Amino acid sequence: MKRKALGAVIAQAAQAGIGLLLQILVARMLGIEEYGRFAILYGVVIVATAVVTGLVGDSLVVLDRSQRPIRAGLEAMLLASSAVLAVGSFLIAWLTGFSDAAESALFALALAAFAVEEIVRRMLIAHLLFIRTAITDVAGFVVALAIILTVHVTGTLTLAAFLGGIAAGQIVATFVGWFLSPRSDRRLVGLRGADMAAVWRYGMWRGLQQVLRPSLFTVLRLLVLAGAGLTAVGLLEAARTYTSPLILVIGGLSSFLFVRFADQHKAGGSGSVREADRVVVFLLAGTVVMSAIAVVLIPWVSPLLFDVEVDPLAVIAWLAYGMSVAVVTPYGALGAVAGRQVAVFVIRLSDTILAIVAAIVMIALGAQPSTLPFALAVASLLGGLGLRWLVVAGRGPGSPRGDRAQDRE
Repeated sequence: MKRKALGAVIAQAAQAGIGLLLQILVARMLGIEEYGRFAILYGVVIVATAVVTGLVGDSLVVLDRSQRPIRAGLEAMLLASSAVLAVGSFLIAWLTGFSDAAESALFALALAAFAVEEIVRRMLIAHLLFIRTAITDVAGFVVALAIILTVHVTGTLTLAAFLGGIAAGQIVATFVGWFLSPRSDRRLVGLRGADMAAVWRYGMWRGLQQVLRPSLFTVLRLLVLAGAGLTAVGLLEAARTYTSPLILVIGGLSSFLFVRFADQHKAGGSGSVREADRVVVFLLAGTVVMSAIAVVLIPWVSPLLFDVEVDPLAVIAWLAYGMSVAVVTPYGALGAVAGRQVAVFVIRLSDTILAIVAAIVMIALGAQPSTLPFALAVASLLGGLGLRWLVVAGRGPGSPRGDRAQDRE
């Protein structure tokens, strides 16, 4: 089991590391202001991908996809959600004047490609095939990097070229991941008789929950954009990207825990709040160590990565937020697989709204953008405490009975 958990971290590290490298390339090749614009567009891609991940990906893990109506429902929901999100994002980016028509089209294509590739990743993760998941991501990155560097050498590199390269890479990764999936999950069925209702009933709340954190980041970027400009957005995003290795470890374990708790629930057992507590302690201890290393290395590493030295206060603020995520993640996974996704969503929505309100108040009071992640950290920590209360108070996962069952394993 420890080997699977390590594999989950490796898979998440590959995905997050690729995202980090792409952002570093944008910052160094196009400048910090254009990086600020990329951060906003990329943030929308992450939000849209999170919607599809929760709506289709989590349903794929929890529901019985061996049943034809469920499998057809998953396929239909993936097609519908990715198409609607891509078209909507194109229209918003183009009609607001944030991007021209060509750049908006490439942005929409990248968004749809990200969404579909993420579901292929979830198929691999559902089978705990984390190394294959990492191979899928790396294959896509190699293609994207080749296109970006080719354009850079032979012509004028633009943000549109970056988006096109990313889209091509995700399409290739989708095919690679598909062929690496077990044969049983490579079977496509017709959409007739698709049970989209079952997928919607479970996935709607997971999709809404998955979108909260990236939406929060996008709102924060827009608030900073309105109050301090694109350069401030780029600097704050650089500090967040600098701390991303911390979040990738937490994210990797989150994927592993969700599948583990889901498998236990399907088998008639339940996850243990005691197990979740142990994971939280482990994550917090690791976070403290990684945070100390990150702060010490700022003067040397950040200029190398971003061609500017990031604000140490912003780094510390984002690290504090990472600690709060370590508290939220295990309890959220434990509650969601037991059918409490509505309650989990309500708690997460509440702490997200609290974070946005706190950020607005801080900006109104003249706070520096580098301090805003502290507001997110406090709100997220309160949400984590609420989620723990939820799983302890229930009679399913997290109850004393669940703990005793876990202890007998």
